[in-house]
Amino acid sequence: MKNIELRLSMVWLTILTILLSSCSPSLSTETVDMELELVGETLFEGSNSLQYANKNQLADLAATIGMDSRSLKSVVVSKALIELNELSRPITESLLLQVVSDNQELITIGTLNPLPEGKQFVLSLAENTSILPYLKDSGSTWVLDLNISEDYMDEMVVNGTLTLSIEYKPN
Repeated sequence: MKNIELRLSMVWLTILTILLSSCSPSLSTETVDMELELVGETLFEGSNSLQYANKNQLADLAATIGMDSRSLKSVVVSKALIELNELSRPITESLLLQVVSDNQELITIGTLNPLPEGKQFVLSLAENTSILPYLKDSGSTWVLDLNISEDYMDEMVVNGTLTLSIEYKPN
């Protein structure tokens, strides 16, 4: 008799667990592209940094998927594409994309060294690094470190496209 009661209790507990887990809201995922315009002036042979800061990155991303920024749970870079122009490509030897903010340490997003032929480069990415804390911080800055083989006295502008995997809680 106790054996039957124990089995019935376990069946009810299993049913209750399934029902409760199906009632909780699940997370959804969207893929969004974010454009970067990294800029640096008066660059000298060797290592240099270009930067891009945008105060509304989180709000812009949330608006793109039609959500409030508080609904976002994770933002991971799934692809980073950097495009060099006809002036910057011949002198650029390597690329390192990082992000930093007022309250978060500098982290590496992706790198490529040496550069293959061409003007567009897909970086090798750090795995599953959520950049959400950086986007939440008002002082986030994207940093592109590049090694150049000669001085570049004009302003250098490098465009980038980040493909972001955004995990959010639907309203």
